[in-house]
Amino acid sequence: MNLETKWLEDFLALAELRNFSRAADFRNITQPAFGRRIRSLEQAVGFELVDRGTVPIKLTPEGRLFRTTARNLLRQMEEGLGQLQGVVSGQAIDFAAAHSLSVTLLPELIEQVSKDGQLLQTRVESIDVDLAVEALQEGNCDFLLAFNVEALMQPPFEYLRLGMTRLLPICLPDDRGKPMFPDTGPDTVPLLRYSPNAFMGRKVNSLLSASDVPVLFQTVMESSLTNLLKEMALKGKGVAWLPDYSVQDELKSGQLVPYSERADWTGSIEILLYRNTVRLHDRAERLWAELSQRCESGWQLMETVYSRSGC
Repeated sequence: MNLETKWLEDFLALAELRNFSRAADFRNITQPAFGRRIRSLEQAVGFELVDRGTVPIKLTPEGRLFRTTARNLLRQMEEGLGQLQGVVSGQAIDFAAAHSLSVTLLPELIEQVSKDGQLLQTRVESIDVDLAVEALQEGNCDFLLAFNVEALMQPPFEYLRLGMTRLLPICLPDDRGKPMFPDTGPDTVPLLRYSPNAFMGRKVNSLLSASDVPVLFQTVMESSLTNLLKEMALKGKGVAWLPDYSVQDELKSGQLVPYSERADWTGSIEILLYRNTVRLHDRAERLWAELSQRCESGWQLMETVYSRSGC
């Protein structure tokens, strides 16, 4: 197979910009020449990489997988050239993660796999769950730390189970340490709500729709950000359904308390690490192999997190 480096760089630019004209400008060549180079790449690999019938263009399923391969080929070349020039530079591992996971569980995961006091070299994209899923599907990251996403629990993806978290309602306590809002009765209760289209919002809506709700909730804030809802709960502005890993310190100290003990208002969510089955660069493959061995021996990231906090 005869692949030119510039073809790979062209393809990655096109995959990012989703427009032949803009990608050609970015690569500083004419659009016809750019189009011919993409065609040459497709002929070399033996399949179409780009669906030209959509606006903006989309990658084909093969193109999404090849995007990961192209990134890794260029990275390996850069690292090899650097070594020849006496420059020591390892390849960073690209993570995408849901907002709340990126500031709570991902740092713990990185610490767990870092060795000899040397922090694992990483790049982290903290985005909405659905966008993080898209990043993996489009070959734009090595690993995705997220929840149980059915679309990723089948080929061409694989995953490791890192544990479970509970989604529970919390609020500020009153002077007696009890929830400051009633969970029964005629009073309206302010609700700090996830955006309905967000992953957590769909989970909360599912919990409430499946149970008999004895109070009238009135939405006072809506956001896809767990930390923002938590901060508003700490200010006493309402009730929020939050994953327990995000509020374990506040629950332990009594800054926040469970709003209700109703079992049907508590849900379980699985935490998983995903990748696609295309071979990644060496560092990413070694990390996956190590985590796979740990998981096979019974290790779970969530248990480590809870044990550290005393929960």
